[in-house]
Amino acid sequence: MQEQLFTQALGLTPPWAVDSVSFRPDEGAIHFEVSCDTARLACPVCGAADQPVHDRVERTWQHLHFFQFKAFIHCRVPRVACRECG
Repeated sequence: MQEQLFTQALGLTPPWAVDSVSFRPDEGAIHFEVSCDTARLACPVCGAADQPVHDRVERTWQHLHFFQFKAFIHCRVPRVACRECG
């Protein structure tokens, strides 16, 4: 239930979603695990639709605070192999 709430709060739409939330009061932080469960996406460079995901790279970002807590997003970001622009 909280995953759905934070998916909406972060403005994510399918295929992106929050998979888990870890509140760490001793750190003063909330950690979000975000996923993109799809094998094909549009190319972020040229916009060509339906390009295959060729790998995923682990990334972490600090988001704006949620209340007084730091917020960190962790995600294996999909990368596409675009057949249109390379």
